[in-house]
Amino acid sequence: MSTIAIVVPIYNEAENLTALVERLNLIAGRLSDEHGVTTSYVFIDDGSRDGSFDLLARTDFQGRSVRLLQFSRNFGKEAALSAGIEAAADVDAIVMMDADLQHPPELVLDLVRIWRAEGTDSVYAYKEDRRASEGWLKSALTGGFYWIINRGTRFDITQNAGDFRLISRRFANALRQLPESERFMKGLYGWVGFQQRGVPMTPPPRQHGVSSFNAWRLVALSFDAMTSFTTAPLRLMGVAGLVIAGLSALYGLYIVIERLFFMSSGIGISSVLALVAFFGGIQMIFLGLLGEYIGKTVLEAKRRPAYLLAQDITLTANPEIAGDKATGNRASP
Repeated sequence: MSTIAIVVPIYNEAENLTALVERLNLIAGRLSDEHGVTTSYVFIDDGSRDGSFDLLARTDFQGRSVRLLQFSRNFGKEAALSAGIEAAADVDAIVMMDADLQHPPELVLDLVRIWRAEGTDSVYAYKEDRRASEGWLKSALTGGFYWIINRGTRFDITQNAGDFRLISRRFANALRQLPESERFMKGLYGWVGFQQRGVPMTPPPRQHGVSSFNAWRLVALSFDAMTSFTTAPLRLMGVAGLVIAGLSALYGLYIVIERLFFMSSGIGISSVLALVAFFGGIQMIFLGLLGEYIGKTVLEAKRRPAYLLAQDITLTANPEIAGDKATGNRASP
């Protein structure tokens, strides 16, 4: 009999947890009946302030094995996913998903079916039509981000794929070997390789609460991802420097020729100031980007842990109760 662990990071999702657990319990019952799969849960509370952890501690998981982790503060989703993968070390596969119900729990059945039928190491869900759900601007910016981050690498980070995925035991073991604390999970999924397959998904609208990933946080996350996972921006800086230097040399040659052979007057001071301001801005951008890379290097050199736990609660499975409730019947007293 195969075993899987469903890993769910939590951050201020108290309004969604009851419905999420109810649907997960139904899915776990079907996995047991249809595929002979035993399901456990790992919930990681990433510093919630709405009582999410206390609500989980009181929740009825129908006798299944559950591990509840609470961070000492908010460390971010990447750290929460890493903690979940570390906690689920003794299962055949791990399913990672969000708690806001925009990752439909019912899709877990398809992920497990493909994994068992094909032996795929990673079965991930991707947005079938990103523009329809996010708009053309965000979709275009996302496309530009992936274009930059995939430049010059020996692997591709799948566009439109998130953290909703199933990974096999050896895939999870490979992720556990990676020592960095500044983690970009989507990049690590692509870096470790193995056999991977995508499943199309159309995320439903969020029912409760507001996403913590506003525009500014998404931009900051994009910079963190690029500076911690690829040197492509540095290469683009070098190319841009060569282009600007070449154009400046050609323009300087043009001014000399125009002055010597055509006796025309030079350009005005306003044009010179505009050019100085432009190139000064370019230099500041490049220096800021270099500073991001240096900062990442300093953080990695400190070797701080990716997260700290405040609580770690394990609820041991009761096979008789779990089996009875999975089929919709209550155990006899």
